[in-house]
Amino acid sequence: MTLKPWLATYRDNGIPETVNADAWPSVVHLLEDAMRRYADKPAFRAFGQTLSFADVDRQSAAFAAWLQQRLGVKKGDRVAVMLPNLLAFPIVCIGILRAGAVQVNVNPLYTPRELVHQLKDSGSETIVIFNGSTPTLAEVAAQAGIKTVITVAPGDGTAAPLPAPPVDPRLAGSSIALADALREGASMTRAPVALTGDDLIFLQYTGGTTGLSKGAALSHRNLVANVEQFKATMPSAVRPGQEVIVTAIPLYH
Repeated sequence: MTLKPWLATYRDNGIPETVNADAWPSVVHLLEDAMRRYADKPAFRAFGQTLSFADVDRQSAAFAAWLQQRLGVKKGDRVAVMLPNLLAFPIVCIGILRAGAVQVNVNPLYTPRELVHQLKDSGSETIVIFNGSTPTLAEVAAQAGIKTVITVAPGDGTAAPLPAPPVDPRLAGSSIALADALREGASMTRAPVALTGDDLIFLQYTGGTTGLSKGAALSHRNLVANVEQFKATMPSAVRPGQEVIVTAIPLYH
């Protein structure tokens, strides 16, 4: 019996049999290189607004510095992110990674029961959350052990005055707006964190259809390999600095 018979199809189509999962030491190295090389090019577009790679670089660095200097976030700490697809999402995500922390992706439509389980199971003490999801968090914040709540409005990261739902009044006095954190972080110094492929990057929770939701541990090497796999299997779609990707699925997936 031929082992791995699908490799013949790879060879017939010019696809390599293996990829280099260590092409970059970490996802942060990959992203920082891209943000330098394509600084003046568009990185993300939404709600009629555009963020350049330089915008994302600057704001994610400010958020990383704020996490480190204001909250004392260290390498390996868990930071929950409960956001829909907003321009703030990549700013927050890259900021968390640059601080050396692990992002815990949370469905913004979770029920209080689902949310408290994931926050406690992951050990998250900080959460970045969409204003519209704060009523759910308010039900369980104390029970879940959350110490810091960072709220996000649709226009955060841009100059657009987009309408935003209010923060639940039960959290209003104990939360900080992302826009304020970014302003504070802009004057703070970010401490670079040594990262390798073995370090965790995400805790991605399962749907819980067969029991309690479980956190799948993803490393930086996992995601670097995924990028290299895409480049190897879709070479015709790779045009450095020119690709346009429609993000149709939720980023928290």
